[in-house]
Amino acid sequence: MSLAAVTPLPEACFHCGLEVPEGEPLFAQVLGERRAMCCIGCRAAAEMLEAQGLSDWYRHRASPPGARAKTLEAVRDESGILESKEIEAAFLSDRSGVGADRRTAGLLVEGLQCAACIWVIEAHLDGVDGVEGVRIALAERRVVVDFDPARVSLRDIVLRLAEIGFAARPDRPSEAAALERDENRTALIRLGVSGLGAMNVMSYAMGLYVGAFDGIEAGSAALMRWMGFLVATPVVWVAGRPFFEAAWRELRVRRPGMDVPVALAIGGAYLVSVYATLAGVGEVYFESICMFIFFLLVGRYLEQRIRQRACSLSRSLAESRPTIARLETPDGERVVEASRLRVGDCFRVRPGETIPADGVVLEGESAVQEALLTGEPWPRSVACAGAVVAGSVNVSSPLRVEASRVGDETTLASILRLVERAQSERSTAMRLGDRVGSIFVVAVLVVAGVNFLAWSILEPSRAIWTTRSVLVATCPCALGLALPAATAAATHALARVGLLVTRAGVLDELARADHFVFDKTGTLTSGEPRLIAVEPVADTDASQALELARHLERDAEHPVARALRHPRPGERVRPLHLAFESVRVVSSMGVEGTLAGHRYRIGRPDWAVGVDAASPAEREKTAGAIACPHGLRGAPVVVLLARDGVPLAWFGFDDPIRPDAQAAMSALRADGFSLEMLSGDPSPGAAKVAESLGLAAVVRAARPEQKVERVQALQREGRRVAVVGDGVNDGPVLRAGDVSIAMGSGCDLSRLGASAVLLRDDLSLLPTAVRAARRMRRIGIENLVWALAYNVAVLPLAVTGHLPPWLAALGMSASSLVVVGNALRASRLDAGRGEGA
Repeated sequence: MSLAAVTPLPEACFHCGLEVPEGEPLFAQVLGERRAMCCIGCRAAAEMLEAQGLSDWYRHRASPPGARAKTLEAVRDESGILESKEIEAAFLSDRSGVGADRRTAGLLVEGLQCAACIWVIEAHLDGVDGVEGVRIALAERRVVVDFDPARVSLRDIVLRLAEIGFAARPDRPSEAAALERDENRTALIRLGVSGLGAMNVMSYAMGLYVGAFDGIEAGSAALMRWMGFLVATPVVWVAGRPFFEAAWRELRVRRPGMDVPVALAIGGAYLVSVYATLAGVGEVYFESICMFIFFLLVGRYLEQRIRQRACSLSRSLAESRPTIARLETPDGERVVEASRLRVGDCFRVRPGETIPADGVVLEGESAVQEALLTGEPWPRSVACAGAVVAGSVNVSSPLRVEASRVGDETTLASILRLVERAQSERSTAMRLGDRVGSIFVVAVLVVAGVNFLAWSILEPSRAIWTTRSVLVATCPCALGLALPAATAAATHALARVGLLVTRAGVLDELARADHFVFDKTGTLTSGEPRLIAVEPVADTDASQALELARHLERDAEHPVARALRHPRPGERVRPLHLAFESVRVVSSMGVEGTLAGHRYRIGRPDWAVGVDAASPAEREKTAGAIACPHGLRGAPVVVLLARDGVPLAWFGFDDPIRPDAQAAMSALRADGFSLEMLSGDPSPGAAKVAESLGLAAVVRAARPEQKVERVQALQREGRRVAVVGDGVNDGPVLRAGDVSIAMGSGCDLSRLGASAVLLRDDLSLLPTAVRAARRMRRIGIENLVWALAYNVAVLPLAVTGHLPPWLAALGMSASSLVVVGNALRASRLDAGRGEGA
C-alpha cells in the first residue's frame, strides 16, 4: 500500500471517522476506491474486511463513522464484521487467566453513567451462557468480559448489551477517543436543550404565577400551559431521555438503581402536567421539570469530565502504543506495523520516534523518555547492551535494537493490562456500597409511595410535587460515587509517579497496614550485584568454575544469575556451549542441573551441598565443608557451586544498598510502621544490610515456606502485613501478605502476582503510597458520611413540603459534585511527613 503523500489530504478516516493526521497518509482499497485511513489499525481492519468479502458493511452501516449507534438494529448491523473469526480474533486475548479455552475482550460501552449501570450490565451478562466474568471500569466506559468462545461469540455479547440499551464496540485507542468526544458533544447538546427550555418555560410559568394572585383570563392561562407543554416536551424526551433509558434497563433486570426515582419524578410530573393542560384544570410543573433536568445534566456533565480526567493515564498509555517499526530485512529497512515484529528481529529507531518493542540496544547511544511508563521525568541514557521498552521515545540519536518482547508481551502492554484490571475490579468496600445503594433506592421508592398516599389524604394538591422532591432529593447518586471517586483519584496519582496499583482494594488495605516485611536482594539492595571474587575449592580451576556457573545460570532471571553472566572488567566471555540437562530453578535456593551424569547446584551453600533439610547433627557434621572462606565473609552476597554435594567454588558479589532505602525506612518508621527483613541469603552481609537500615527484626537464610510462615505468624498476632519483594523469586510470600508490592523494574510485569508494582527503583514511593492510601480512606469515609447525612437531612424537608422539586434537583447535583470534588483531594501526593492513620 502506497505511503506517498497525496494532496489535498482527506479530513476524515473512511473506517472510523477520526481526523487524518498530518504527515505520511495511509490508504486502503475499499469498495473499488482508494480510501484515506487515520492509522495502521484502521487500514488493517479495512483491508481485512475487503479480503473477507465483508466490505459491503461500509455501504450499509447505519450512521456515518464515529456516530452513535442507538438501536438494536443499528448495533446488529455494525457488529456484523465480528462474524469474521479473523476480525474477532484481533480484538481477543487469552490473558483472562481462567483457562486455555477462555478469551478476554474489552468493549467500549456508550451510556455508562453510574454504579447502577454496573449492576445492570453485570446482572444481564451473568445470565449469558459462556460468559465467565465481567469487570467494568466506569470512568473508562469499558467492560472487560471473560468468555468461552465455543459457547458464545463476541458479537453475541455485543448484541446482549444492545438488548438493554447499551451500544458496545471493541476497544481501540481511536475508538475510546471518538467515544469520549461523542459523549461530550451529546451531553452539551442535551444541556443546551434543557437550559434553553428552562429559560423559556419560566417566562410562561411567571405569567401563571402572577395570574394566580392578580387574576388571569382562562384563555390566557390555557395558552401559557400549552406553550409550557410545547417547550417542555423536547426537554423531557430529548434532554431527559438518558434517565428513562437507564431506568428501563434497571427495571428490566430487576435491579432498581439511581435513575429509577429520577425517571419517576420527571415522568410523573410531566404526565400530571399534560393532563392538567388537556383538561384545563390543576397545576402544571413544566418549569420545575425543565429546571430539574437542567440541574441534573449539569451535575452529570461535570462528573463525566472529572471521570475522563481521572482515567487519562490509561488513555495515554493506550495511545502511546507504537504503530510502526523500521524493520531490518535482507532487502534493507522497511516500515511495517509494530505488531509484525517478532522476538529476535532487528529494527532502527530515529530521534523523536517511539520504540516499537522491548529490546536490547545493538548500536548507538541516546536517551529515552520513559515518563509515561515509570513516572521518571528525566530521559534515561542508553548505550550498547542497554535495555529499552516499547512506548518510550528516543530523544537524541539513532538506535539499532534487537527485539526481546513484542506485541502483548511488552512492558507497556503489561502495564496497560494491569491498569485496566485495577480499574475494572471492584473492592469489597465498593461492592458493599453498591448493595447499600440498591437497598437505599428501594427504601426511597417506598418512602415516596407512602408520602404520596399521606398527602393525597391530607392535601391532594401537594401530593405530586412533594413526592417528586422525595424521589429526587434522596436519590443516592453521591453514595454510589463516594468510594470509587476517591479510589480512582489516588490510584491515578500514584501511577503517574511510578507506583502501579493492580488489584482492587489495595489502597484500603495499605491504609490499614502496620507492619512492613522486605526482601533483601533487589529490594533493599540495588538488585544489580557485581561479581567481585571467585574462590575455588581444592583443585578446582577458577575460570572453569565460572564457566560452569554461567552455563548453569544461563536462563535464570535472578539478579545474581545476571551478574554471573555479565563479563568482568577486561574479560572476554567465551560462547556458552555446555549443555546442562534437567535444569531447574528452585525458588529462594538456586539453580540445579545435570551434566555428564553429575548433579550441579549453585545457590545457597547448605542447599548446594544438599543439607538444607538435614538434621541438626548432620548440619553440624558438614558445617566445616560449607564454611564461607575468610576472604568472602565481608561480601554482601555469597553463593556456592557444588557437584554431587561436593563444593567446587565460592562466588562473592557486591550488592550495594539502594541510596533511597535509608530515607524510606525512616519515613515508614515515622508513620508508625514496624519493619523487618526476610532474606534467603545466609551470608553475614544480610545482617549488615538490616543493621545499616535500622531494621529491628531480621530473618536470614529463610526458605520460601519459612517466609510465608513468618508472615502468617505476624497476621495471627493481629498485624496487617505489607510485603515488598523483587517480584521474581518472592511469589509465595507476596501472596501471603495483606498487601504485596513488587519491584517491577526489569522483570516481566505480566507474571507478577503482586497487588501493586513499583515501576521505577525508588523506595521513597512507599511512604508516599501509604500517605496517599490513608488520605484516600479518610476522604472515602468523609464522602460516605456526607452522602448519608445529606440524604437524612433533606428527607424531612421533602416529605413536609419545604423543598421544591427544582431545589431538590439542585441539591442532589450539588451533593454529587461535592463528593467528586472532595475525592479529587486524594490525587494530592504528600512527600513529607505522613498524616497518620
